[in-house]
Amino acid sequence: MPINKLFFALLLSALLLLPARPANALIQPSSLAMKTSVAAFSVDPDAIWPGSPGGALLAMTLHIDKDWYTYSNIPGDTGKPTRLTATAADGTALAVFYPKGKEKPDSYDPTLIVHAYLDGTRLFVLVPDGLTAPFPVNLSMDLLLCHPTRCVPARVEQSFGKAGLDIVALPPASSQPWWDEFRHMTHGTNQAEIVPEKADTGAAIVDWKFTPTYFQPGLEVGGLLSAILMGLLAGLILNVMPCVLPVVSLKLSSLLGAGADSDPHARIRAFRQHNVFFVLGVLTFFLFLAVVLGATGSAWGALFQNRWLVFAMATVMGALGLSLFGLFHLPVIDLKFGAGHKDPRKQAFFTGMLTTLLATPCSGPFLGGVLGWALIQGPLVIATVFFCIGLGMASPYILLIISPGLSRFLPRSGPWIEYVEKGIAFFLLGTAFYLVGIAIGGASLRILAPLWVILFGGWLWVRSRDAGQGVQLVLRVGMLVLLAATVYWTMPMQAETDPWEHFEPAALNRDLGSENILLDFTADWCPTCKVLEATVLTRKNVTVWKERYNVRFIKVDMTERDPETEALLAALGSRSLPTAALFRMNGRQTPVVIRDLYTADQLENLLKSL
Repeated sequence: MPINKLFFALLLSALLLLPARPANALIQPSSLAMKTSVAAFSVDPDAIWPGSPGGALLAMTLHIDKDWYTYSNIPGDTGKPTRLTATAADGTALAVFYPKGKEKPDSYDPTLIVHAYLDGTRLFVLVPDGLTAPFPVNLSMDLLLCHPTRCVPARVEQSFGKAGLDIVALPPASSQPWWDEFRHMTHGTNQAEIVPEKADTGAAIVDWKFTPTYFQPGLEVGGLLSAILMGLLAGLILNVMPCVLPVVSLKLSSLLGAGADSDPHARIRAFRQHNVFFVLGVLTFFLFLAVVLGATGSAWGALFQNRWLVFAMATVMGALGLSLFGLFHLPVIDLKFGAGHKDPRKQAFFTGMLTTLLATPCSGPFLGGVLGWALIQGPLVIATVFFCIGLGMASPYILLIISPGLSRFLPRSGPWIEYVEKGIAFFLLGTAFYLVGIAIGGASLRILAPLWVILFGGWLWVRSRDAGQGVQLVLRVGMLVLLAATVYWTMPMQAETDPWEHFEPAALNRDLGSENILLDFTADWCPTCKVLEATVLTRKNVTVWKERYNVRFIKVDMTERDPETEALLAALGSRSLPTAALFRMNGRQTPVVIRDLYTADQLENLLKSL
């Protein structure tokens, strides 16, 4: 198979797999450093708390090998939460009770304190009386099993009990040595939280229902016409937003490379042809997104919840960057200035698709309201709105198609081109390193960020050999300072009290309306979210606001796909990140939703209204 056809097949296969739920490579139970056992006990009505149901209590014990541990359900500053799903034979979702876990330094970053499950930890499942068919109970547990030298993701699947199991004959749970510990674990839980309901294993547990108001109601969409207009504007803004820098790099290099022909007429034809197929690539991918997001109900940017897609994008970005150094020639998308291609139309088309894929984690102003309205409409409306967003993003290139004379405002070739090319190459390599950090964890940036500075500094060092001594001294001292700053920035800091709480569906459902609560929806793959965390939602600001306005701050992490977080975001009328929601005391049903970018002053003014 020719290499270009192979590349197309791999790319298209990856795109077709995007809608699927992310599935990490899971270690089978037989190869785990852990075993599980389940025992059943009977509980009487009112035994757990006043009004609690009677039934059977399943105790799942984790038998973990020496030196191994898994993160608790609420791990702390880092780690993957352990999640246990329990389903009765009739499809009823059963309540699961998690212990807090033991505090210990994280193996990979001893400055961070995490809650861990060690050997002998028990998780509990309540099977209440009154179910049509309680047994057998299907148990599925996802966890990250860690050792001081490595971590492995795992899933444990097992079934417990037989149809017709006699609950009355079971030993009483109240006589077990762990009974007091279990009752303490359930403190603050009420019966409403464990009322059984029919659910599939991929559905949200809590039925979130709100009537939200919006911080900037003038930017909300009320109909198709306003969605089209705001979609056009939002798509246009996507071209210039700082969080879409990889996209800007691709466009700049593509446009500059398209105008290299010496024959004016041939140059105009090539320039127009490039932009026609670039626009077709952009619009095609937006329509593809409309189909995927409309069919799955996922949030905008949720494609990046698939770590294998993130790895694939990192590979593409790294390959594009290295190709700009002349190490090899890519068969489909090659950004080298003046580089020829057997099929420039194909190259422009796939460059447009790749550009749009890179833009999806970043939402421009007004896009949150557009997506929140559009993604709950019918397929035709979703496709129309997404097409208009793509049209807005492609509008500068459509203008260049209509009036190629505008190309005179684009930079012309010259000796400086090499430096622009290499600058884009280093930016693409930096993007690749950032994506790798998202896929395997932020700790890897402690190596990748200094490595990027060393590569960039080494290139400047070589290029400045013929420069004056003053220029050489400034460049080299500057790079050494940058390297030292990068190493310092990526070093583990001393453990600090984290003002953020982790999202726990049942606890949040219980507390809404009784306290002031601010939810922040974020993800590692959302650059705009990271900008907000670095400028607005800093630890200092959040700590001050918590004390000053008596408000709890809860972080809802959507880095990986989770039906509960997606259902909560959808109930707030949003389908994109970043999004924040402020729940006032006694205002459970009417949160104030803040979409996209906002300032510290805007958020504090909202908090002052509590």
